[in-house]
Amino acid sequence: MMAPFAANIASKIQKVPTKTRVYGFGVFVLISCVLFIYFVHIPMTTQIKQLEKDVSGLQATIKSNDEKIKKLDDLRAEVKTLEERLRQLTEQLPPETEVSGLLRQIQNFVSQSGLTLKLWRPDKRKTHSSGLYEEIPISLELSGGYHDLGFFFDRVSKMTRIVKILDIKKKGASVEQSWDIDIKISCTAMTFAAAEKKPDAIPAAKKSK
Repeated sequence: MMAPFAANIASKIQKVPTKTRVYGFGVFVLISCVLFIYFVHIPMTTQIKQLEKDVSGLQATIKSNDEKIKKLDDLRAEVKTLEERLRQLTEQLPPETEVSGLLRQIQNFVSQSGLTLKLWRPDKRKTHSSGLYEEIPISLELSGGYHDLGFFFDRVSKMTRIVKILDIKKKGASVEQSWDIDIKISCTAMTFAAAEKKPDAIPAAKKSK
């Protein structure tokens, strides 16, 4: 049944002029190309572009996260360094119970340096704004030779605990019978004490009902 039908179609096509058949085939190919581009190529191209955009966005997110992780590692290292620095500085701050011994050590340095102590006056303490330590100023008046003063300042600067000599003022000088020059100075020896935490107040016991 199909063979005669196909033969009939082929016979009719054979009767169509060759030029017409060529044009028809060209139109068929053109329509096929248009349909392929419209229904296959364009959707696939759009999908590929969207996928490329998604991949680019993911790569940017990964890069951003990598940078954040790197910064986090840097911050952790910086915090660790600061914590170690704080520990070292805290060790240089004597607790309140050791302050009196530290002050006696400074007095000993005055005597060992050959200086004369004219004034020793502890001034009012002040808690630093950080709340970590207290500033303890001591007003001093000393007299002695240049080398004696230099020896005293050198001994103080090499102390394990932090002690600063501030506001050095020359108050006068005189020549002794031994022709040594006696210099009178005033200064402030600033030392520090670690702020001790006050124990939390114990809440009052509840009254029995």
